[in-house]
Amino acid sequence: MLKKFLIWIGISQLLILFFSIIFYKRIDLLSYINVSFIIGSILILISMAGYVMKGRFFDVVFYSFQHIFSRMTERERRPLSQLVPQNYLLPFTAGVVTILLMLCSLLLYNLSSAS
Repeated sequence: MLKKFLIWIGISQLLILFFSIIFYKRIDLLSYINVSFIIGSILILISMAGYVMKGRFFDVVFYSFQHIFSRMTERERRPLSQLVPQNYLLPFTAGVVTILLMLCSLLLYNLSSAS
């Protein structure tokens, strides 16, 4: 579990550096802060969407769409909560760590620009 968590953190940090180079043409503290906010927010939003779908919130609507628009038999129909992957904890924690690193970087940026 710890190895997967560290892999998620490492990949998110590499994505931040990659997108900083692509969009800002440099790697500095301000570009890191901007891109890490976006990457962290995307990870948190994706994991929260998986959590909501896994919580059987949309099962009735999904079942109704399958019933009306599909030629599936009763046995082939499955609720949306069974189709969503179970692992939403790793992207959520990676997103939270990314946001926390962004906040630390923002504090460092404010302290360096104040003097």
